[in-house]
Amino acid sequence: MKTRLKITSTFLLLALMLSFLPAGTGVTGAAASTTCDWAQFIADVTVPDGTSFAAGTAFQKTWRLKNIGSCTWSTSYALVFDSGNALGAPASVNFPINVNPGQTVDLTVNMTAPSAAGLYFSYWRLRNASGGIFGIGSTANRAFWAEINVSSSGGSTGVAYDFTDKVATATWTSGTGFEQNVDNPKFESGIQSAQHGMLFVPNNVTNGFVQGVYPPFRVNSGDHFQTTVGCEFNATSCYVEYRLMYQIGSGTVRTFWVFREKYEGLTKFADLDLSALAGQDVKFILFVSAYGSPTGDRALWGNPIIARAGAGTPVTPSPTVTGTPPTPTPTKSATPAPSSCDRAQFIADVTVPDGTTFAPGIAFTKTWRLKNIGTCTWSTSYSLIFDTGEKMGGPDSAAMPTSVAPGQTVDVTVGLTSPTTAGKYRGYWRFKNASGAPFGIGTGGTKSWWVEIKVSGTGTVPGGVTPVTPGPPASGASYDFAANFCAASWYSAASSSALPCPGSDGDARGFVLYQATPKLESGTLDNRPGLLTFPQNVNNGYIQGIYPAYTVKSGDRFRATVGCEGGATSCYVVYRLDYSISGSSTVQTFWAFVEKLEGLNYNADISLSTLAGQNVKFILTILSTGSPAGDRALWIAPMIYNPSGTSSATATPTATLPLTATPTVTNTSPAPTDTNTPTMTPTVTVTPTP
Repeated sequence: MKTRLKITSTFLLLALMLSFLPAGTGVTGAAASTTCDWAQFIADVTVPDGTSFAAGTAFQKTWRLKNIGSCTWSTSYALVFDSGNALGAPASVNFPINVNPGQTVDLTVNMTAPSAAGLYFSYWRLRNASGGIFGIGSTANRAFWAEINVSSSGGSTGVAYDFTDKVATATWTSGTGFEQNVDNPKFESGIQSAQHGMLFVPNNVTNGFVQGVYPPFRVNSGDHFQTTVGCEFNATSCYVEYRLMYQIGSGTVRTFWVFREKYEGLTKFADLDLSALAGQDVKFILFVSAYGSPTGDRALWGNPIIARAGAGTPVTPSPTVTGTPPTPTPTKSATPAPSSCDRAQFIADVTVPDGTTFAPGIAFTKTWRLKNIGTCTWSTSYSLIFDTGEKMGGPDSAAMPTSVAPGQTVDVTVGLTSPTTAGKYRGYWRFKNASGAPFGIGTGGTKSWWVEIKVSGTGTVPGGVTPVTPGPPASGASYDFAANFCAASWYSAASSSALPCPGSDGDARGFVLYQATPKLESGTLDNRPGLLTFPQNVNNGYIQGIYPAYTVKSGDRFRATVGCEGGATSCYVVYRLDYSISGSSTVQTFWAFVEKLEGLNYNADISLSTLAGQNVKFILTILSTGSPAGDRALWIAPMIYNPSGTSSATATPTATLPLTATPTVTNTSPAPTDTNTPTMTPTVTVTPTP
């Protein structure tokens, strides 16, 4: 009874204390800031993320922010340093002007690039007149940031070794975990890096792991290993251990660096001096293990490299405007506000999905599908207008093709041309009503949608996984997996004998079917042929097709659009491109990708150059992640093609025997010798099959 009375009194006292706090006084976070103090990131006005500076260079960073709260930001408000590296900036800078709700402001701070080479993040938030801290995001408490690269004094630091680009040369081992290249990884902090990286997912057992052992690399004095590590955005249960390990010759595997990471909204930049290994040929090992349960362990290595003074490729990504949200929005005074009755909703990229790759100077048509979610009809006096970014040779505007009543959708198309210089391009578009007021998507009707393409000299993206790309027609393929799907032998664990080909829809043993016009997750039909694959109807079931041997040529690439079949709402699978060298029963994984039905499809565009000159049996594998219910997985236009135009090759007809369908794990390397950290699962060989 006394205990209960004491607790009650404590709560009453706390309530009384809170009641005397002045309005706007700050408990950091949403509770104090949601309605009164709330900011929206608009753009990096100067120093886009990834900008490179020589050591010691002074610069000014300017962010554009919008007041989306209900309180005016007076000149007593301030920009304040939050975390990361302050980059020589003052702890706070007062607002230059009063900013009313709905207005934008440019906030500038003087910074200096650090003296040591590396990648640096500086996180900032805002402070109100009463000292309360607030920021951006749905809870009004997230930081925005500056991201810079610093080269060595003299400005000549470059990349001596890029672990992401060299991923295919590493030997990958785990139980059934996987590694996946990511063009612009999004970290738990909300940062979408301007550089590429790698996603590690350990195998699904307690203390599971995944690791890549790279070929020997000669270390020079002054070499630095650099990377940003952190959990993937929204992987809220992620808890992992990162290690940089190494081996010299056939000696003991040792741990050079270890870092334990839990999802808490922050990332860690590692800058490790490798001089202790100078003059030696070192096999570096990137290692991630689950720390206990593997659930949700999606761990990112952001741009893992070895940096070296004087190396040829500068540590400098192309500057891009990044942040939350990604769409630059004009200031309030730049354009009239949209009418409250004009609101659009983005539905789908009907053609040219984000990341599509073109050769320079290629004409194409971009079509978006949008829905009228406002109350006004869009007449033919409305138009599609170019907003900002890369225009790609498009018009200033294009008339609405038909009247669109509230609740209806419309496909709007514009003719564009890929730029003549290789790179990544994005152009932003909106609508304009009959009175000339622009409007778009989002709750306020102010945001743009976009077209995003990549331009390369050959029309291909080197390595990794990029968003869905139409790709060359099957007639341009060196080998067409869909056309030759019954030349493969298809297996699951249901039987040691091959499954029938084509299979029967609903066969519990697993099945494969040819589809002339597969239905994408978005609901649209693709005019390229594909394969519908369904694993055996058991937990963690699989199906795989083992194709006849094919002689890989220099320049060959594997390409396929992958995604769940439209309507397969519970689909959740792992795609793998496995292979076996003719004459060997060992199966290795070349590429893996996890896919869940979320309305998007992805394209694998992978260099096979490391297999050039060898007779290879390629294997298309699909694995359920737990329950197989609804796991209807599409391989659309799976092919081997050669951008150089090398003449088509044919697969060598050989008798195909079933490969081992049970995982075989053998210990081949000693466990790490670091005695200051918990014991981890020993190094293992690549799992042959699921």
